[in-house]
Amino acid sequence: MAVEMDKHSLLESFSIGKGVVKPNRKVYIVEPGSIKKIFHALIEKYGYESFYLSTLIGTDLKDEGKIRLDYYVILLPEEETIVLRTHLPRENPVIDSIIDILPGALAGELETHDLLGVVFNGNPFLKRGAFVPSDLVEKGVYPLRKDSGV
Repeated sequence: MAVEMDKHSLLESFSIGKGVVKPNRKVYIVEPGSIKKIFHALIEKYGYESFYLSTLIGTDLKDEGKIRLDYYVILLPEEETIVLRTHLPRENPVIDSIIDILPGALAGELETHDLLGVVFNGNPFLKRGAFVPSDLVEKGVYPLRKDSGV
């Protein structure tokens, strides 16, 4: 149990806010520049075997002028799911890629780029058309943006 508390203490040290999503998953709201630092800190302090990135979800918050990124992380050995949440400006959604330290993030970064237009700096595999048809790519449409018309 002490290890779990240490992980939460580490996450709280980066947090600018907290919340909960169902079913009782802790959400740590962090600055975009902290995402990669958090994963580095978890790896350095607890090792690669202490967690894994389950899912990366992007959501268009058009009325707020933001894109929300939720990194769902499973803490081990507890198998507790937590969410690292950050917000990017909708007009220039750019964040550092984490695939150099967590290669499993590749699919989530590619999908979020193709569907919402988020640019993951340092990801050499970003391209359009992996998840959307070529006609939408040619039009420059990101189908999960609420004003995309799709």
